[in-house]
Amino acid sequence: MNLKSIIKRIFLLDAYYPRTIIASIILLTIFFMWKIPELKIDPGLRSLVPPNHKIVKNMELAEDLFSSNEIVIIAVESEDLLSRTSLMKFSSMHDSLASIPSVSRVGSIYNQKYIVPDDGGFEIQKILQKIPEDSIETSNFIETIQASEIIGSLISSDLNIMCFVAQISAPTDFDEIAFRKNLFRIVNRFEDPENIYIASSIISAAESIDSVKRDMRTFTPIALGLMIVLLILSFRSWTGTFLPLFVVAFSILWTFGLMAWLGISVPIIGGLIPIMLIAIANNYGIHIISHYYEFTKLDQNLDRVEILKRTMKRLGMPIFLAGFTTVISFLSLLTHELTKVREIGALVSFGIAVSFFLSLLFIPAILILVPRPTYLGKEKSLEAVNNFLVNWGKFFVKNNSTFLILLFSGMFLFSFGIRDITIDTVPDNYFPKDSKIRRASAVINEVFGGSTQLNILIEGDIYDPNSLNHIDKLMNHIKEKNDVVSSTYSIADVIKKMHFSFNNGNIDSLKIPFSRDLIEQYMFLYSIAGEDNDFDLILNDTDDPNYSQGFVRIKKVSTADLMALVDDTEDYIHSNYYDGNPINPMLSGPAALLGAVSHSVIRGQIISLAMASLILFMIMAIVFRSFVGGVLASLPMMLAVILIFSLLGNFGIPLNMTTSLLTCILVGVGIDYSVHFLWHLREYLREGYDLDSAISNTMKVSGKGILFNGVSVIVGFSVLMFSVFMPLKEFSILIMASIGFCLVGGMAILPAIVSLIKPSFLYK
Repeated sequence: MNLKSIIKRIFLLDAYYPRTIIASIILLTIFFMWKIPELKIDPGLRSLVPPNHKIVKNMELAEDLFSSNEIVIIAVESEDLLSRTSLMKFSSMHDSLASIPSVSRVGSIYNQKYIVPDDGGFEIQKILQKIPEDSIETSNFIETIQASEIIGSLISSDLNIMCFVAQISAPTDFDEIAFRKNLFRIVNRFEDPENIYIASSIISAAESIDSVKRDMRTFTPIALGLMIVLLILSFRSWTGTFLPLFVVAFSILWTFGLMAWLGISVPIIGGLIPIMLIAIANNYGIHIISHYYEFTKLDQNLDRVEILKRTMKRLGMPIFLAGFTTVISFLSLLTHELTKVREIGALVSFGIAVSFFLSLLFIPAILILVPRPTYLGKEKSLEAVNNFLVNWGKFFVKNNSTFLILLFSGMFLFSFGIRDITIDTVPDNYFPKDSKIRRASAVINEVFGGSTQLNILIEGDIYDPNSLNHIDKLMNHIKEKNDVVSSTYSIADVIKKMHFSFNNGNIDSLKIPFSRDLIEQYMFLYSIAGEDNDFDLILNDTDDPNYSQGFVRIKKVSTADLMALVDDTEDYIHSNYYDGNPINPMLSGPAALLGAVSHSVIRGQIISLAMASLILFMIMAIVFRSFVGGVLASLPMMLAVILIFSLLGNFGIPLNMTTSLLTCILVGVGIDYSVHFLWHLREYLREGYDLDSAISNTMKVSGKGILFNGVSVIVGFSVLMFSVFMPLKEFSILIMASIGFCLVGGMAILPAIVSLIKPSFLYK
């Protein structure tokens, strides 16, 4: 059974069983909607990466061994910070923070210890023994602070800002939203009159979810409202306006319903699914409505069944090709390295397939039952739009050479911006520079060396002097070779400090001792004076550890710097530590995860785009039975991709998780418009029209559907430009630019090229 027979059978179902089809679709929609309230949102970066990725495995191992992989820094600013009143107040905040279930430990001046040289050994003393009661005790406390080397890590040099470092146990199912709610509930009690700043990738992730939810609630109805107004002005009919939107709504509900039934959580980029479906899925319905109205206008004596028969005969193949190629473009994301991006690709493909089948079933079933629009019989109905489209086509046919020379010259010059594309997967940068979360990060980065941390998980005989020397050498390399690193901390630093203090502060003794027995003796002495949990974050067992954890604090968080840091550290580890070495270092923590995500975004973007472009070119070449046909059908799409990447580079818009999905929309929409134009142009040429008349007729019928679809999407998504969430704002700008260029591709570039070269495949 060929495709035409399948489409004919679908039409017969529409003609004879319209009510059954409508009822079945509504029942299926209710079935999919049933589970939607159970959907969960997963904002974490870890869910984006495959669970078997080495960084994820390292983080899971670190959590098992040390119960912490993330940090949250809470900084308190006050001109009277060390007064008795302030210190007592924030002592209570320290205790409250430690009571949060996900917090394994809080480090601050209230519990920080330091090693003090003593005759024949050393002592472990608390920095804050008790809250000072007078100016003398306050002066002594300040002297202790300066001697303990915590300036820049727990308190600022001007003593006006101190911080609390909360170590977080963040397993795979960690609830960032609930944690942030608990944290802010505590912090808000202590904030006035002091200023409190909070920075962490956990907080940024939670803020991202809230921003997406808020903006989708606010702007999606406005966007849909603008699209409805435009479709009303375009079709001047409630039927023509709402049928395509019903199809889009059903496809969105079915897609999220499928996620709920399959137990798939919605990632932070999942908020783009409705946007992508609105941008693409109404395409098929608008073309059906446009052709239906055009055939109605051409012959007022035809009944609705005959009009739909002609519409489906004319549109069946191009709509199938448009839907099939768009599904393929999103399925190409299955080659992506990031798990959630693969899921998004499969789910959007499902939504597009649903919209395609509903356009063939639901819309004709409704049109069979409702009366024909009476306004279409008026003599001047949509005449202005038809004249505009015909004149538009004639202009580009007449000036084809000039237009194409200017276009390709401009594209060539503009494409140099591709060299300046940047990658940005840092959650903080998803917000405007003047936002509270960015201001907090700026303060903490400047005063305390940042809130982002790279963890080094180290396996080996930790108390062996050779192992400790290698750990010290590794941490020194990381700090010396990377300007973004503000500080490092490991068990090697502790052992060196104990050895230094044991030798009465002799500078030559600030090193790892040669004797293992001496190292174990130091740890025993510390255990007598200290507390049992002092080394929980850096040793898995204080008696005989075989795992340790080092920390690298990063003061300036940018994706390029993180990638360089992670790459340099991995290269150093691979070059110096292999089988037979005393230690086996492994990267872990949020910074390593960000680096892995960034590399995956780049590789996934290139591979999925190349796969989609190659497959769609081959499909078009087979469909039109011509290499030239494949090139012409793919050309607007490829030019749109070049344009968008040029926009990214020229205007400094970073490539991130959301913008990386845009190329799939470009590929899908670009091919859709090309298929409709070239297919219907070939049909008119086969019917005996000359090329100019065939282009004019194609512009009137297919061009109208392309125009109505493109303009409604552009105007609808213009409202997202006012979003404060930068990925949504950037996505809206790029989607408007891409759809706009696809319009130019389908309605200007193709008419110009076809009229210039007159490809033979159109006449076969």
